[in-house]
Amino acid sequence: MRPTFLPVLLILLYGCGGGGSSAPAPTPTPTPTPTTTCPISVAKTNPSFAVDIVPALQSSCGSAATSCHGGAAPTGHVMYSGTPAQIYTQLVNVVPANAPAGGGWVLVKPSDPTHSWILEKVTKDQPGGSGYGTRMPQAAPNLCQPTVDTLTAWINAGALNN
Repeated sequence: MRPTFLPVLLILLYGCGGGGSSAPAPTPTPTPTPTTTCPISVAKTNPSFAVDIVPALQSSCGSAATSCHGGAAPTGHVMYSGTPAQIYTQLVNVVPANAPAGGGWVLVKPSDPTHSWILEKVTKDQPGGSGYGTRMPQAAPNLCQPTVDTLTAWINAGALNN
């Protein structure tokens, strides 16, 4: 009687990858560094504060305890970790702590994007001129245009708490 276990063993080895090639695995392609921070990839013409603006601010500026605008003691002048109502109260019709005096700046000035400091901070390399910080989000790629357009549309529509 002939042993039959050898052919079975060979089939199992090859079928389960035991007899495969010893070629090295392909080198993974590095993920390119993004050139923008883009929480809203398609501009919204009628954005909601709670549904669109808050998540965009939190994902790009801070909601975690270690981020500039998050946690109990943010290093930035505004905190984005909290409820939409808490965040709204800190943003709309509030004079910024770090804007040039006499410019009519408000963090978010309803229906007036030109005097809304938040837009100045996310669109200018030297917001308010020299000495008022850098473009936000700091140490991250600039906000993408659809996100800026959505934020502008929300302000233009009166910066509603919706």
